[in-house]
Amino acid sequence: MGFPRKFKKLLEIELKDVEVPDYVWLTYEVCACEKDSCGWGGWSVADGVFKKDNKKHNNATGDKVLSFKGDQICPRCGKDTFRTAASIRLIPSDDQRDPYEVAGIDIDTLPIEYED
Repeated sequence: MGFPRKFKKLLEIELKDVEVPDYVWLTYEVCACEKDSCGWGGWSVADGVFKKDNKKHNNATGDKVLSFKGDQICPRCGKDTFRTAASIRLIPSDDQRDPYEVAGIDIDTLPIEYED
């Protein structure tokens, strides 16, 4: 089984093909909003992915907000999550080597196959 050929350009995107953020905000979320919530906790991109472009944007940081997925849905049970006060701003490292291409680590990768 292969991927739809019409999405080939999307599936083969590399870092050089997209607008790279200057920083992201992560927030620790918990699944604890309802009596039958599951209690999951974990980090999510809750407050945004930002690019400094020397323009003033209408948001809390003033920087450009890049497209990101940041819904408040529990990955375990699907209920709403609560964003705690535990938040951290992360800035990309200068070292952007692919962790799967580190010497001594043997990981098999398969070529992408397409179908019409």
